[in-house]
Amino acid sequence: MRLGVSGLATGALSGTSLTDNFYCSAGERASLRPAGPLAVDAEMTMAEDWARSFGWPSGTGSRSGPLLPEIVKPPFSFIYGDSFSGDLLPTWKSETNAFDWDGSKRVTEVSYRDHHTGLLVRAQVVRFRGFSAVEWVLHFKNTGRTKTPILRDVQALDAVLRTPQGDPVIHYARGATCSINDFMPLSRVLGPRGTLELQPGGGRSSSLFLPFFNLESNGEGAVLAIGWSGEWSTFFHHPNESPEFRARAGMALTHLALQPGEEIRTPRILMLFWQGKPERGQNLLRRFLLAHHRPQVGGKPVQVPITNHNWGGTPASDHLENVRQIAAHDLPVEYYWIDAEWFGKGQWWKSPGNWAVKKDLYPEGFKPISDLLHASGRKLLLWFEPERVCQGTPWYTEHREWLLEVPKGKKVYRGFDGKGDWDVPMSDPRWVPDESARNQIQENDMLFNLALPEAREFLTNFISARIDEFGLDCFRNDANIAPLEFWRAADAPDRQGITEIRWIEGFYAFWDELRRRHPDLIIDDCASGGRRIDLETIGRSTALSRTDFVGDMLANQCHSFGLLRWVPMNTTSAGTLGTDNEYKIRSSMTTGLSFGLFASGDRPQAPTHYSAFPFAEVKRSIDRYRAIQRFFYGDFYPLTEYTQANDAWMAYQLDLPESGEGLVVVLKRPMSEYVRAIFALHELKAGSGYEVTNLDSGEQSVVKGTELMNTGIEVKLPNRPDSTLISYRRRD
Repeated sequence: MRLGVSGLATGALSGTSLTDNFYCSAGERASLRPAGPLAVDAEMTMAEDWARSFGWPSGTGSRSGPLLPEIVKPPFSFIYGDSFSGDLLPTWKSETNAFDWDGSKRVTEVSYRDHHTGLLVRAQVVRFRGFSAVEWVLHFKNTGRTKTPILRDVQALDAVLRTPQGDPVIHYARGATCSINDFMPLSRVLGPRGTLELQPGGGRSSSLFLPFFNLESNGEGAVLAIGWSGEWSTFFHHPNESPEFRARAGMALTHLALQPGEEIRTPRILMLFWQGKPERGQNLLRRFLLAHHRPQVGGKPVQVPITNHNWGGTPASDHLENVRQIAAHDLPVEYYWIDAEWFGKGQWWKSPGNWAVKKDLYPEGFKPISDLLHASGRKLLLWFEPERVCQGTPWYTEHREWLLEVPKGKKVYRGFDGKGDWDVPMSDPRWVPDESARNQIQENDMLFNLALPEAREFLTNFISARIDEFGLDCFRNDANIAPLEFWRAADAPDRQGITEIRWIEGFYAFWDELRRRHPDLIIDDCASGGRRIDLETIGRSTALSRTDFVGDMLANQCHSFGLLRWVPMNTTSAGTLGTDNEYKIRSSMTTGLSFGLFASGDRPQAPTHYSAFPFAEVKRSIDRYRAIQRFFYGDFYPLTEYTQANDAWMAYQLDLPESGEGLVVVLKRPMSEYVRAIFALHELKAGSGYEVTNLDSGEQSVVKGTELMNTGIEVKLPNRPDSTLISYRRRD
């Protein structure tokens, strides 16, 4: 039997001592406490040294700890013609322009120009006030009069880091492939000659793996994040008998010549430096993303909403009555969510490309629904899948020149109608790679080419008009086919990578223009559930459906445990609420909450007996969540190991260091025989007293921070399954 709790538990195995890997002394944890959300001086120095390295030569050695080498070189590379950039850049004309601080940011542009061919390489480097973070994008432009030599193997990050004692450790996570394993935490120790190479697979940025990594070396390290909503790649290598290791990241394939006047960009790269334990790096990342990569609505940071999801194949009359009932009973639903099958003809997967509203379901369109929602202070979310175009639809026949096709030999089916192997069990070894690479649902599916300005303008105008016509407040952008083979099939041998680059640029421009035209709009980033989560998308959108593997509370717990280490803003379905909601909600809650009320699954709503619905209990359950929702914007500390065992406990701590408050979430799974566990907390003030409250029983006590961190909190849960919430507040 596995408990998965770092502490002591009694019950069937009364008094058994469990793993204490998550314990450390109060002194260790307090030694690097920041004052508020900002980095300490040593971490800021590492970031400053890194930012200075973009000039060649850097002019000075590293002033920071052992992670950075004595002389820091420009942290990127490429091959131009037959020459490596490390040999070329010192011979090219360079220029540095540092701009003044603009609020919390400072931009520096470092450029290199080859006077023979006119290739201009420009690094736009951004520093952030109070954060030990450096972010950059590279731009390559042909300023000459003829085509350039081949530019290939462009690595937006290519750097050597030091590990003088021991081996480096790469912490990372799986992506979202509709599996219980989605977002599973992973770590790889890079021993001598150790190598780790990763790609998302299929061209969606968080499919097989998340584009976030924590590089640990001897009590310090750096979090690497990639902003590229296509096929990135990473390479980590630790040479034999070397105190150094190499980190590379960029597009998986670049091999192209640039035409005169042509310019391309690379993935965005973030390096965020930390000292202490890896958890500090994770929480600095969470704080940084909330501060600098969080969508704005009406000039204010987005708060992840509470949503009620419904199927698009449900008639408008049912939606309208649902909304009336929600309003009449004052349920705290912020967005009413209508998913697929409201458009086209027949089943939803056969209809993208035909976006005519089904008049038999919505005779007056969506405006009556959005008007009713707006009158009650609520908003409307609606599903679209604009990137896939099905054969026989109007867009397929009328705009064929705007569509990309995948070669027959590169088609991967996960289709309905018996085509492909959609119904194979998830334990089948084909599941993950095929699910990630799937590029056909309906036979001859094509990809809308956002690389073409005229196509992008058409799509932007079309979606913008639907937002106005329907009264939409949230645009749910699904993407159910992997675009990689469409992109690569469109490239000539001397232009490999160009379609992907232009498509990704067009995708960002599409979202940015929608947000400009509709400043109160939020975007739900759904790509078969959470397969396009990266540094670029999270600043424009929020994944309100982080995975398509829903309805399983154990899986929801595991997914949160993995993803919340990296990305604070996301939601998943808590299932259909009714009675006994606490375990469902606590297994699924994050910065937001999503659930069904009167229907479940991808099917029309059955006849509903509203008089029998437990409105009061549902409202109490959601209100309890709302009271603790703010803690999910704080620091995240796992208090147990990650496990999928159904007889385990999982627990985590959410800490708001500025106010001295926090929350402990404890989840006991159905097969666990234990009734008691102890959890040691993190990052409290040792000498302060804390008022500790069990939010279920109301029981209160005052406990010293030292005791909470060293001895821990005792939790008793007699039921199976069971859960509890414990809050704490510093008294001085």
